[in-house]
Amino acid sequence: MSGQMITDARVLALIEAYGADPDMFPEAERAAAKARMADNPARFATALSEAQALDGLFSDIPHVSPSPALRETLIASAPKPRSARSSRWKLPVWIPAGALASLTVGLFAGMSVAQPVTTQDEQAEAAVYAALGFDTYTLELEEEVMQ
Repeated sequence: MSGQMITDARVLALIEAYGADPDMFPEAERAAAKARMADNPARFATALSEAQALDGLFSDIPHVSPSPALRETLIASAPKPRSARSSRWKLPVWIPAGALASLTVGLFAGMSVAQPVTTQDEQAEAAVYAALGFDTYTLELEEEVMQ
């Protein structure tokens, strides 16, 4: 966001996210937010007082640092990074073979069940032949007459 322009809504969002201290705001927006808050302090007073109360609650929480033994135990129990050779994901041979077989069967079934599509050209051709007397019905009648 530009350091020159900042909206009231953005300043309120910064107060809600980072607390009442403008020095905790992102550096790119800090100067613009401070200027906006100085221009209209009444607009941000409620949000600042709520953020200060929450900041006070957070500051009352004692800082807890784990014992060195606990820290070492946690680090030791963390998953170890894998080597580049063992990190490759290997599938059993039957999984890709089964997937390929099911794909082949599906394609074969789809191709054998699919109905031929008649295009407009084929329909027009059939209409022309029928109009000229060359359709199959006419040919069947001619065969009966000849017999």
